[in-house]
Amino acid sequence: MVDARVAAPPHAIWTDLTEADALPAWFWPARFETIAVVDPRPEGAWEVRSPVAGIAVVGRVAHADPPRAMRLMWRWQGESATTDVEIVLTAVDDGATRVRVVHSGFASEEERDEHVQGWTDCLQRLVDRHENGSPS
Repeated sequence: MVDARVAAPPHAIWTDLTEADALPAWFWPARFETIAVVDPRPEGAWEVRSPVAGIAVVGRVAHADPPRAMRLMWRWQGESATTDVEIVLTAVDDGATRVRVVHSGFASEEERDEHVQGWTDCLQRLVDRHENGSPS
């Protein structure tokens, strides 16, 4: 589990997770030139790609409860294993949101640890996005 406090209300964070023009602004570093395809309805696509880095997540929305929670079936392009990502948004003091990511179903502890680090980095970029005065 990874979590972060973001200085924006849940509806703004939901937008960051579910709009194809907002997700690339924080998900991976800017140098990755990230593109996204997002349909936040159940069975909808949730895909993030970096042609520059040669990586892509090809996900599907398993459940959506706007603006509180989303569950994704997550697969790296080129791999067959699918893991489960649950993202929960909880309103906290001063209009901020606690973003909690629980990513499970890994084949090894090493793989899990790599994803924990990846989510930690992603959430820090989301924190930075809102602390630096980006849309909320």
